Amino acid sequence: MKNIDKYLKDFLFRVGSGVAQVAKEKTAPIRTGNLKRDIRVFEANASEVKIGNTLKIKYAKYVHSGTRAYTIKPKNKKALANKKAGLFFGKKVKHPGIKANPYLLNAWNVYKNGGLKRANKALAENIGQEIVKEIKIIFK
Repeated sequence: MKNIDKYLKDFLFRVGSGVAQVAKEKTAPIRTGNLKRDIRVFEANASEVKIGNTLKIKYAKYVHSGTRAYTIKPKNKKALANKKAGLFFGKKVKHPGIKANPYLLNAWNVYKNGGLKRANKALAENIGQEIVKEIKIIFK
């Protein structure tokens, strides 16, 4: 039963990759495409798998979890403005917040209804083959 940890790691990596793929194809929001291209499986071991965005996409956590209402103030000027567009906003702006879009959680919910069954079947076959090998060794 030496290979059980390897099979569990492979299983969790397969599940993580499947969830990441579903997120990229179906659930991640697309404005520029950077967020969906950046979804990765970071780590998979026998007990857990970590999926998410790298630190290159700093806004990913705000898209996924949302934000509450907040005030935007200028850092080093007297007022907020977009000179290229000719827009003047004022000394501060009250942003209403960002609605949460849990695209990774939604991807998991989609994946568990289809891909998870295939991954479970592959894990069962691998473990079954390992058990058969162990039984053959015992009865030699």
